[in-house]
Amino acid sequence: MRAALVSFLAVIMAQITLAVESPIAGYTVVDIQWDIEVAPGQREILNGTVQEIYSQALELNPDFEIKPVAPILSARSRIDRRWVNCNNWPLGNGERLQSGINYLRGVRGRPTNGPGPGNCGQVSCSWGSSIWWCNDNSTPKTLDSFNAIANSAQYILQVCPSGDGLGEYSGQNFEQGNWNTIIRGQSNC
Repeated sequence: MRAALVSFLAVIMAQITLAVESPIAGYTVVDIQWDIEVAPGQREILNGTVQEIYSQALELNPDFEIKPVAPILSARSRIDRRWVNCNNWPLGNGERLQSGINYLRGVRGRPTNGPGPGNCGQVSCSWGSSIWWCNDNSTPKTLDSFNAIANSAQYILQVCPSGDGLGEYSGQNFEQGNWNTIIRGQSNC
């Protein structure tokens, strides 16, 4: 009975994963790998959004906490961006996007995204607002920390005016190193 339940849940999860549409036509959607410390000395590779990772980590360690870290915004001046496209997708709620950014800042570890080009993983999904990380390299991409994704998404919030005065945003930030982040509204989120 237990094996049947596990198989059933695996099929359901696969269908849910397939239901997530790519933020860009022609791009591939993948689950992002998170190398995190779930307990002192216990590192795990987990997959999904930051919200899913938090739930998985709690299953492994009920005392798991995402510890806030200071924003690394001062380092942003040293990073050369190629360009930012604003308001090119459905708008996401600024407060929900900021919450996702804050979650990402609290995750210790290094994210890995599979080879591209055009390989995107959803790193945050909350109340109709999502954050994506895309790799346009032909090889897997590992960043030094989740702060890199958080800072890139934060930059979109800073430079892309909502236009509607309601605090809603969308945009894509292309970073040096051939990767980018996307923030947007998303109904299945």
